Amino acid sequence: MHRREKERDQLKRKLESGISIHMPAPRRIGKTWTINRLAKDLRDVGWVVVEMDVEGMSTPQEFARDLCVRVEAQSSFKDRIKAHIFQRLGNLLGGEWGDKPLDAIGRVDPIEFAETLIASLNEAGEKTAIIIDEISYFFLALAEQSPRDAHAFAYKIRAIQQRYKNVRWLITGSIGLDAVARRYDLEGAFVDFETFLLAPFTEDEARSYMRDPSVQQQLNHVFDASDADFNGMFEELGWLAPYYLKLVANEVRPCTVGAPGAASVACSTDFEAAFDKLLQPSRRSEFAVWREHIRKNLPVGDREIAELVLGSLSKASSGETQDTLYAEVSRVRPSVALRQLKEVLAILVNDGLLHKPTDRYSFRSGLVRRYWQEYEAQ
Repeated sequence: MHRREKERDQLKRKLESGISIHMPAPRRIGKTWTINRLAKDLRDVGWVVVEMDVEGMSTPQEFARDLCVRVEAQSSFKDRIKAHIFQRLGNLLGGEWGDKPLDAIGRVDPIEFAETLIASLNEAGEKTAIIIDEISYFFLALAEQSPRDAHAFAYKIRAIQQRYKNVRWLITGSIGLDAVARRYDLEGAFVDFETFLLAPFTEDEARSYMRDPSVQQQLNHVFDASDADFNGMFEELGWLAPYYLKLVANEVRPCTVGAPGAASVACSTDFEAAFDKLLQPSRRSEFAVWREHIRKNLPVGDREIAELVLGSLSKASSGETQDTLYAEVSRVRPSVALRQLKEVLAILVNDGLLHKPTDRYSFRSGLVRRYWQEYEAQ
């Protein structure tokens, strides 16, 4: 139930139907695990799958080089793809370029080089998927250096996607590609990607995950708990993603020791004690990804607004309305526009820190809220 079988089947069917997909998903939700398993599912039925992770890259040259390495790694590369690449590069360079595709980088425009690789995959005649993880980080880094280059590369990718129909695309990001695209006028480049949201676990899926013997064997103490006690922990955790479920479970010390051959049983006080342990100063690094995310990936102006918003919302689990947040932010930043606040709130919701179940914004995770209140709020 918790192995994303339904989502993997839906993604596979969409790719089979010729649909290219944008799958935004916050960090720690199991996105990379899901796409890795999907890649195996596709290979098992004969697809060529090229997997890339472009976080940390910031130029078309880096993108093209990594794509080349990944294409060359395909088991069918020598027999079915390499000839197409050699012919195309030969046409571009007059035949004088060496005997390895990477030799052509630097002599060919990186966008043309990437198209050569993708066209070659297309011409090989096999169903092919290019799975690119963290593409939003790549376009953010590229656009911050050169909005013009980001625009040219994004729209070239769109043209390539439309031209070579045997190649399907799945792109993912831990930060909102829509926010990056809107900021740098790239939205039209991604209109042909269908959005597929990877949600956190449901309570049933979370219980299935917690009771999975392979998960339990990784914990400090093997245990079970009643549905009611698990649900109480889930309500406080809020963010039912594998990383955080395991983080809490690893600190649980069951109050009832099981008989020989039976699992010990944890109760609600054991879960609360686990939360308290995770909020000790020595465990702050467990939450560093959120602080780093805000400070690394938002422009300075948006970052200041985000930190003010998160500091305010960390005070109580009930959250605040947009109007109240705007009044609080305006006291510190009188020049801030309501539209800018809305953009920042949308980013924080998209990235999994906040949600808006009613008319009030609040932290999605009670554990992260308590951490932010303790260590990050001004």
